Amino acid sequence: MIKRAARAHRTRARRWWPTPSIVLAGAALFIVLGGSAVAATGLIRSGDIAPGAVTSRAIKDGAVEPKDLSNTTRALIKGGASATGAKGDAGSGGTTGATGASGTNGASGAEGARGSNGANGANGPNGANGLDGTDGIDGSNGTNGTNGTNGTIKPLSARQGVTALPTGAPSTTVVELAVPAGNYVVLAKTQLSQTGAGDTVECLLKSGATTLDQAAMKTLPALAAVPASLQAVTTTTTSPTVLSVQCSVAVANGSANFSSLIAIPTA
Repeated sequence: MIKRAARAHRTRARRWWPTPSIVLAGAALFIVLGGSAVAATGLIRSGDIAPGAVTSRAIKDGAVEPKDLSNTTRALIKGGASATGAKGDAGSGGTTGATGASGTNGASGAEGARGSNGANGANGPNGANGLDGTDGIDGSNGTNGTNGTNGTIKPLSARQGVTALPTGAPSTTVVELAVPAGNYVVLAKTQLSQTGAGDTVECLLKSGATTLDQAAMKTLPALAAVPASLQAVTTTTTSPTVLSVQCSVAVANGSANFSSLIAIPTA
């Protein structure tokens, strides 16, 4: 009893690791005695087997398979007798070394070349015309100008004295007047007489070759004198244009006297 206590003391004094052979022996004995031992007194624990009590001879070859062993036992068997022990505690960290001196700054790199400006893009199309602005307010009426002085109408006129009218001769011009192009009111007058018996006389108011008015008397008493008046409104397009009074007698010689021609310009 004393020896067992002393052995137990020595076992606690130094840590003991079972060898693989002891492990195999204990496992085999556990399997062999398991059936009856469990039935009689319960499970046989590892503390109930003295070290070296079960040797490899007591275990039948092939009786113990790897699946019957624990993971730890299989790891020990795989590693052999020189199995690595448990990992020791981590050592304390070493002191931090001094900070090294700063390195010198590197040289600056060369400046890159400046890129050239790109060409200007083409002008875009003209935008649509804007809406017309609203009409401005009408300005106030200006003051009326002063009236101009009244102009003076200056009629054109001509006069003629006695003009003989031969019997049976073509019409004879008894008075005439040249006027510029324009619009006119024309007034003409003459006084006809004859020296013989009753006669027929005729007078024409003409603008160039165009007849504007006519006066005729079929029966003129012997040695009688009668006035003849003619008038017209005309437009002349050439400058100058000749206005005239032309008369004729059919039987006896006659004459025209106190003849006049007036042309009044109009707008």
